[in-house]
Amino acid sequence: MTDSRPRPTFGWRVVHSWWLLFPILGLGCLNGTGFIYIGLRARRPDWWIAGIVYLVAGPALFLFASDGGPEKEPNTWLSMGWFAGWVASLIHACIINPAWLRWRSGYVPWHARRSAVQYTGAGYPAPPPGPVDLPAGLAPPPGQYYGQSPSEAPAAPVPQPPAIPVAPVDVNTAEPAQLASLPGFDPDRVRRVLAERQARRGFGSVEEFAAAATLAPHEFIQVRGLVVCTPMPPAPPPSTGRILDV
Repeated sequence: MTDSRPRPTFGWRVVHSWWLLFPILGLGCLNGTGFIYIGLRARRPDWWIAGIVYLVAGPALFLFASDGGPEKEPNTWLSMGWFAGWVASLIHACIINPAWLRWRSGYVPWHARRSAVQYTGAGYPAPPPGPVDLPAGLAPPPGQYYGQSPSEAPAAPVPQPPAIPVAPVDVNTAEPAQLASLPGFDPDRVRRVLAERQARRGFGSVEEFAAAATLAPHEFIQVRGLVVCTPMPPAPPPSTGRILDV
């Protein structure tokens, strides 16, 4: 993703590189002070640990090198070590200064950060609408770098329950397809109910239909409001016509 923030100006880079004065003007004795400062600000242990090493080794070599006359050879070697440490600190400072400037360009002071909790209601100001305009040189709002939050993501589709018949089903005249539309009625149960209805010449009540279908109590509660039972007309009595003797 392309960074849309304005690039720091040359003057800004010079102002925020002031810590290089310690390695340059410290003469190998105070050069570690600048490393400790930027290391603590940026929370980079490798920077402030190097600053402690420079701050301890530089003055120690300088003191030992100045002890005695310049004709002694050990003092000459210590002087060369002190000078080499000074040059090494200068080179090290120039190498890490770009990384320090990158961190400094994205640093947001505590007084410019937005609070994570926004209070609303009486006595609290309303939050500003839309994105917050930060001063130039500060990091843009996190929303420009991150994707859609979980609260804004589309909700997963909710599975729809099976279709429930609109009109009540008459258990004495219903077709197999109508019985199969009732909750819990699989093809085996539908065939068993139709066989019982034919054998009994119709059901006398909804409870009798439920017993023939072997419905459990919770199944009967789901079906009870969806079915009705219209009594079947009684069968005609057998014919009692007169028998003639031949």
